[in-house]
Amino acid sequence: MVRKKETVVEKDRHRVMIKVLDILRRKSRQAIIKAKKMILAENIESKNAREALQYYLRNWDDTTHPGVLALACEAVGGKIEDATPMQIVILYLTAAMDLHDDLIDQSKTKNGRPTVFGKYGRNMSLLLGNAMMIKGYTLMFDYSRMLSTEVSDAIVHTLQTYLFEIGNAHLLEIDIRRKTHVSPASYFAILEKKSSIIEANARLGAIIGGASSEETRNITRYGQILGILIALREEFIDIFEPKELQNRMKNEILPLPLLYALDDVEAKDHILNILSKPKISEQDTIEIVEYVFRSKRVKKLRTYAQDLAKQALEIALNARESATRKNLVTIIRGALEDIRQ
Repeated sequence: MVRKKETVVEKDRHRVMIKVLDILRRKSRQAIIKAKKMILAENIESKNAREALQYYLRNWDDTTHPGVLALACEAVGGKIEDATPMQIVILYLTAAMDLHDDLIDQSKTKNGRPTVFGKYGRNMSLLLGNAMMIKGYTLMFDYSRMLSTEVSDAIVHTLQTYLFEIGNAHLLEIDIRRKTHVSPASYFAILEKKSSIIEANARLGAIIGGASSEETRNITRYGQILGILIALREEFIDIFEPKELQNRMKNEILPLPLLYALDDVEAKDHILNILSKPKISEQDTIEIVEYVFRSKRVKKLRTYAQDLAKQALEIALNARESATRKNLVTIIRGALEDIRQ
């Protein structure tokens, strides 16, 4: 089931993803502009460090985390202006994780561009990540003093809980790196933990928006599902990319759909022969994709993703304002792209 020529349905899905990106950009724009200005205003004396920072900022387009936070806030009746300070905090903390992850994963390129690690090396990636983390926590401290004790405590507790969850996921991931014989169930559990940052953003948005307990539970569940769908979508996308597949084979963990396909005795030897090549070609990935989408377990995974999406869509319809309801629905539809074939 390799995509050679887009069908009408596939073109429609791509249009949905364009809408999703536009929604997230609009909801994140002001926070990203402010975050860039604030970090550039810091007194960084090292010329190389400042150059590396400017390089990172030119390619810094994280709209997902702050966008989800803003949408969650609006879903419970809050205003995006109320969410902006927390969006900026999240931008810095996720940037720190991004810089450190590239170092851990040995990712020298991402989205066709060199990463800070790839262009400036290990030390620069580590130190810039530390700087982003310090900036994020400093702003969190300043922001918390403007809030009621109840809201401040809820935000701090949420950040602590989910950041430790994500940390645990990365530690578990290290234990199974560079292995082809990985239990898909074990890796899926790790993906769920890693994707909980989206759940955290949704919960933070609900708290800042003044949500009721029921609204907070619902929008948190929406974020949990969205995080899982985004993670699964990225796993499916990676099986189409020779360079990414090669890097994951060498330094990380094979994409989840591929781990499921390896459970097929007939396909296993063929797939492993391809993956053992010094260089994986476009034709190799076409063969791998064919094996993946024939796998019964992958079909079940895709069905599971669609069932999760239905739950999220039901929650989205309870958003207080019609435009927000529409946005939440569109984002779930976009997250299913490349999972639903």
